[in-house]
Amino acid sequence: MRVLADRSQPDGERIELMRRLGASLSRDSAYIEALLTIVTDRDDSPDVRTAALHLLGSASFQVLRFRPHRTAYLDALRELIDDPVPALRHTAVSVLARENDDAVQQVLLDGLRGDRPLPVDRAQAIELLAEDDHLDNLPLLQEFYRSDDEGDRVSAVRYMGSYPAAQDDLESVLRDKRESASVRQQSAASLRFLAPERLEAVAKEISVDTDDDPAVRAACLQTLTHLGDATTVYGDADFVNKVAEVGRGDAAPQVAKAARDLVEQQPDS
Repeated sequence: MRVLADRSQPDGERIELMRRLGASLSRDSAYIEALLTIVTDRDDSPDVRTAALHLLGSASFQVLRFRPHRTAYLDALRELIDDPVPALRHTAVSVLARENDDAVQQVLLDGLRGDRPLPVDRAQAIELLAEDDHLDNLPLLQEFYRSDDEGDRVSAVRYMGSYPAAQDDLESVLRDKRESASVRQQSAASLRFLAPERLEAVAKEISVDTDDDPAVRAACLQTLTHLGDATTVYGDADFVNKVAEVGRGDAAPQVAKAARDLVEQQPDS
């Protein structure tokens, strides 16, 4: 305990002590309290504080044993929301967001509105809020989708799948030939979750559009083959005939194969 709490000791020795005695430390209330003190002491070493926070995070998974310290732990995390050490700040915000903590949600919302500094970058703030489907985050996701980063746009349309009001946005993304194939395919998955019939109608159009992206066309055909409603897919004779034509002569091999697969899966009359 003396070494752990002594800021005059070398950082490496204190961190090594935590590493070696991690399991023992997490079983002793006095050590948990010492770790909480270290974590919230801004005059202590950032590396030692970070190691202590990781140890507390591991200890928190022992739910019953950690229960007496849970309130103090969450309070400590809230103190770290505006900590000058980025690693501490980011960890605290992420953990609290997973807990659907009201305090961190308000901080992130205020930051996104420009009313206070954000504790994490803007994209991460939106993503953390989006993970809580109890909040109306669709406007944030619509903003997130406007990011120049493809990964951000994939995340945005994935989270939109929790909001029925996002159907128009998702269909628009799926139809956008300027958008990347990965973003459009994720929008298709989200739209199918919200409105399978609507997704099937759009997928039919895209799959036989020779001017569209081959990867997206093939994905639409595969979705219709394996996940579509057989009655509506194969009951549309005009569509099946068009797909058969695609299978015989489309310039994109992956599209032609997917088209043949769909026709071959047609149920016997």
